[in-house]
Amino acid sequence: MMPQLLTLLCTEPLPKPSLRAWPSSVAPRGSNITLQCRAPAKDVVFALRKGNIRLNSSPSLASTEGLAEFHLTDLKNSQAGDYICELYRRGAPSIRSPPSDPVLLLVTGDWPKPSLQAQQRGVVTAGDNVTLQCQRPGNVFGLIRFALLKAGATGPIQLRTTVGKETDFSLQTVTAQDSGNYSCVYFQTQAPFWTSLPSDPLEIRVRETIERNSPEGAETGLGAVGIALVAVSALLILLGAFLVYRCSRRRHGAALHKMAKRSCSSKEPEKVETRDQPEKESRDTSAATVSCLPASDEASQVSRAEEPYGVTYAELDIRALNEAPSSQVEQPLETCVYLTLKT
Repeated sequence: MMPQLLTLLCTEPLPKPSLRAWPSSVAPRGSNITLQCRAPAKDVVFALRKGNIRLNSSPSLASTEGLAEFHLTDLKNSQAGDYICELYRRGAPSIRSPPSDPVLLLVTGDWPKPSLQAQQRGVVTAGDNVTLQCQRPGNVFGLIRFALLKAGATGPIQLRTTVGKETDFSLQTVTAQDSGNYSCVYFQTQAPFWTSLPSDPLEIRVRETIERNSPEGAETGLGAVGIALVAVSALLILLGAFLVYRCSRRRHGAALHKMAKRSCSSKEPEKVETRDQPEKESRDTSAATVSCLPASDEASQVSRAEEPYGVTYAELDIRALNEAPSSQVEQPLETCVYLTLKT
């Protein structure tokens, strides 16, 4: 008696295990599920119970965390109910761990499916509250419990008990993680836990929002405004440069035109003296006059304006100088020779 008492006093207590159903604790009739019992302990035995009935036991795996899996195949209505798992040490079955939290296994298909509706239609903004209403048919009576399901979850995410035909589920301050397909079922609160078919799925989409004062929102807003300002500034600069260019061209053209006009109007026909023909001074020198180029010839006008002071260009009609005065007639200018006259 004394050794057994010492063994009990020296034995460390066993941790509380956890139990979950995969893929879900709400499954249709005839399907297969797996109940997974897990605890951070070695050299222990896991036991699965339904109520007070021990169903099966399995040794833990050789790892830091012990794990035992219990497979339920070809589900029947009689298998619905609350399940727990516990563990004990080998050779000391009287030393047990605290039981896990119960998992309610529901086998669907006993009653018609309910309907599920959302008060908010369309896309839901993050941070809002979403209300889902599950309503059962009117030919089912008694104390009924509703369960809200989400695709991918291993069990009901909310439970409601009511004697009426409908109940509301509330999703508080939704985020992007709340997006998904939802459905609901109703079932008996006691054995044999008859359960309805699940409702048609209802998709909930949550749209994330960017705060105006957040770095992301500020960067996005300033980026758009900055691009617009740069584009407007570039257009204004181009327009200003074009206007300056047009004004300078107009002023430059007007100055050249005035210069050419003043040069043509101020100069009178001048006498030309050459060394080769001094005797022709008495001839009519009206034909040898200074000829002005057209005002539109901007290049030649600019070149003349750049010549130093004291130099005058004269255009000579060679044919008129060689012929007799009586035979002078107006001839088209063919050859022009420019001589430099010193004043």
